Amino acid sequence: MPRRSAGSPPTAPGRRVGRGTDESSTPLLAHDRVLLALRRGITSGYLVGGTRLVQPRIAEALGVSTTPVREAIRQLAAEGLVLMDVHGGAVVHELSRSELVEVYELRRLLEPIAVTLAAKEATEASLVEAVELVTAMQHVDGATVWAEINARFHSVIERASGSPRLVSLLSQLHGLSSLYVTHSLLSTPERITRGNAEHREILEAVIDGDADAAAAAVLRHLDGTLRVLLEVREVDVTCPTGHTGRWWGD
Repeated sequence: MPRRSAGSPPTAPGRRVGRGTDESSTPLLAHDRVLLALRRGITSGYLVGGTRLVQPRIAEALGVSTTPVREAIRQLAAEGLVLMDVHGGAVVHELSRSELVEVYELRRLLEPIAVTLAAKEATEASLVEAVELVTAMQHVDGATVWAEINARFHSVIERASGSPRLVSLLSQLHGLSSLYVTHSLLSTPERITRGNAEHREILEAVIDGDADAAAAAVLRHLDGTLRVLLEVREVDVTCPTGHTGRWWGD
């Protein structure tokens, strides 16, 4: 696979890289629309931890039946963003500093392995997708969308490792991480600039096939993110001014 020459920017060969995030103009299916609305509500802090999600209210607010709502909630539960009780009720996952540290300790163990494999196994198609996501992150406004693309970037790099089991292990960690990352960006938006630079470092190392540099870059990135998160005085960031944080809940 062709690799980047020394000093050149992180672009994959054979294709022009745009600014998009691969989002189609095709209308979303009901399930996807509900999933996107709930995930963004949770990660942005509009749906605060402990909020009970009432399916009929969500369905009415989004103009859908309860079936796609139920499916979306189940998917969010699989990602760790929602907790289900024995009666099938759902509440938004609550943040905690102990969980934050545990999630990043696990990511520090697993992600260097993933990027090491990606530096050896990445296809041109996966590199093109990663470059497009890094480019998109430099041109988006708002912590929520940036955090979504950030998670997609890490997922693409990890899938490039060629290890489905490793990807599966990291998937839920990224879902939980997105809660904390978005909250931290609301308090320290300047972290986006540094995060963009760190993503470029990771990608450049993967494109170059430099496994050691890729592992070192991802550890610097994780350590930098965790440091900012721990500096946030209160992990449970309050909702934006004027909002109750109880959409479709009790």
